[in-house]
Amino acid sequence: MSIINDMDRRIGARINTDFRLRSFRDGHSFECRAVDLSATGALIRHDSIRSWPMVQQVELQLDREHTLSVTARTVWCFGELQAVRFVELSDVDRLDIAEHIDRVSAKQVSLAS
Repeated sequence: MSIINDMDRRIGARINTDFRLRSFRDGHSFECRAVDLSATGALIRHDSIRSWPMVQQVELQLDREHTLSVTARTVWCFGELQAVRFVELSDVDRLDIAEHIDRVSAKQVSLAS
């Protein structure tokens, strides 16, 4: 008998990262950081501990020229961390995120060798 946890349900490439993210909820804008990213969602960190909304707009600053605006649904939250799943995201935007993950992963590999 095996125990399946949330980590086992992940599919696709994901990276540990640290980039700027802006969250819009309740008429306010919040500066956050994405600490984990995949084409389907992200792990967000914000310094304040508060209740997270079920749905919010998020702007991902993938690089200096490229910002994506997506709708994100909360999967779970604990303290200053919130896991979100991207919803209402076009295939082109999902591909942009996947290509960003590939670029960052390649850069990490080249720096390690």
